[in-house]
Amino acid sequence: MTLLLENDLREQLARIWDPGRRPSALEWAQDNVTLDKRFTPRPGKYDADYTPYLRQLHLWFSNPRVRQLTFVKSAQVGGTTWLANCLMWAISEDPGPILYVTSTNENAKSWSERELHPRLRACKAIKHLLPANEDDFRKTEMHFSTCTIKLVGACSEGNLASRAIRYLFADEVDKWPDDSSLEAPALELAIARTNFYRKIAKVCLTSTPTVESAAIWQNFLAGSQHRYHIKCPDCGTAQPLRFEQLKWPEHHRDLAGAWDLEGVADETTYACEACESHWPQSMQSDLIRAGEWIAGNPKAPTDHISAHISALYSPQMSWGDLARTFLQKKDSPGGLHDFHNNFLGIPWENRAASVKESSILALRSTDYRIRDLPIEPVIVTLCADPGERQTHWTVEARIATGESWVIDYGTVLAIEDLISPDFLAQRSYTFGEKTFTPRFGLIDSGWSAERVYSVCAKSGGLYIPSKGSSAAFGTWNQSTINGYPGLRLVTYVDHTAKIELYLERINKKMPPPFHLPSDAGNDFIVGHSGQQLLQNKHSRLAPFYWKKVAEDHYGDCTKLHGVAWWVIK
Repeated sequence: MTLLLENDLREQLARIWDPGRRPSALEWAQDNVTLDKRFTPRPGKYDADYTPYLRQLHLWFSNPRVRQLTFVKSAQVGGTTWLANCLMWAISEDPGPILYVTSTNENAKSWSERELHPRLRACKAIKHLLPANEDDFRKTEMHFSTCTIKLVGACSEGNLASRAIRYLFADEVDKWPDDSSLEAPALELAIARTNFYRKIAKVCLTSTPTVESAAIWQNFLAGSQHRYHIKCPDCGTAQPLRFEQLKWPEHHRDLAGAWDLEGVADETTYACEACESHWPQSMQSDLIRAGEWIAGNPKAPTDHISAHISALYSPQMSWGDLARTFLQKKDSPGGLHDFHNNFLGIPWENRAASVKESSILALRSTDYRIRDLPIEPVIVTLCADPGERQTHWTVEARIATGESWVIDYGTVLAIEDLISPDFLAQRSYTFGEKTFTPRFGLIDSGWSAERVYSVCAKSGGLYIPSKGSSAAFGTWNQSTINGYPGLRLVTYVDHTAKIELYLERINKKMPPPFHLPSDAGNDFIVGHSGQQLLQNKHSRLAPFYWKKVAEDHYGDCTKLHGVAWWVIK
């Protein structure tokens, strides 16, 4: 028996055994809410089966043990109806002062006029609670016989910091303005108003997300992290729906790369992440109806439920519709941002820059192979990035202008192998009749500083330990290391070093040129595409930051060669 059926059965039995008990928000909505055609493509009596994933959210809201409910959602999943149902249930069944907050006063008035007022007037359980005087039933403030509702914008400090409230409905919190004139963040001020009712208060946060660092996603991570799981009809594996598992045939794309969007929409299927069986779109509604919520954060407070749902579950959008929407949006300005936020309901971090494999492949030279030395260098450097399982290393040759050639790379099991006679004996490279060996290099000390210091101290000046700094500006400096006389630590600004390598030398092909051997392997190529430069909207001093998205050990080695060149110059 599914969780939904179990919950329904419990509700029915509870009503039989105790007819006088307070109904849950789900029971109450099914008995009392009638939806107008302005709100839904299915007008009439509220039907919980239409959006089955919202059943449990209704139950969570009316559960007295739940103090905070955080709902991260995409568009077109019934979120507005759910929020309105919960608000009306509170008026009817468990009243107390209510505050509804959205982005601006204008949006609060609009939502009240467009959504809330018509729903209240149409609800049979609330009609008798409506005030007789129209002056007590305004857009921004309503006085019922049971309680009062105030609707405000997040920039209204006076409204956010005044009267005590029992219920807080914070809607679209990621779109609230960041007003530095407020004494504290708007959400913090609004939540603080529930302190008087702390044992029976309820905070309800809803929003489509924006970026990971914003309020709704951070509150989702702090809560139970419930996701709605679907059981594979073939192997039985329960899994949340992910866009990456939507599949559509390649034959719907022509030679120029253009997609037949209607063909894609018709033939999109969902691939089980466990057995890879394909579920046809005709099964979408039945599979979702039989789904269940599963928590992902066992460390969450028991009174904080957080949940996530996307348009993959929407009854108004088939999987094919979603695939078509993605193909329409992916190449337009801001299209991917909109798709991730409003259709997948997940944060999007604006990529100021990313390194594509094609950009790295374009650096391969047909003039030389690994271990060849195509020029007479002024210096050969060896840099390494140690890790728990192995240490990656690369060798570069440079001429006086700074132009560089990767001539060797690989891994060793232990960092100490970098100073072994066998390893060093193999690091010999010939140009004409001359032989060159590495004369200088940096080793990243972030993994095991003491082992790095020890290896560098024993290298006879070949290696110097290095450490990246999170500073926003600058290049490098050096300092002494306690316990290692004569050994210096090179500290460099990581942001600057990555800008120079990934944006300037790789993406924009700016001088000095950077060359790779013709037979550079896939591991080396991929190792240079693991970083993305993202926008940081929450810091004026550091408007961009780098995020690791894949293994980037070889990229880190190449970055250190650039720092080594700073030091040499």
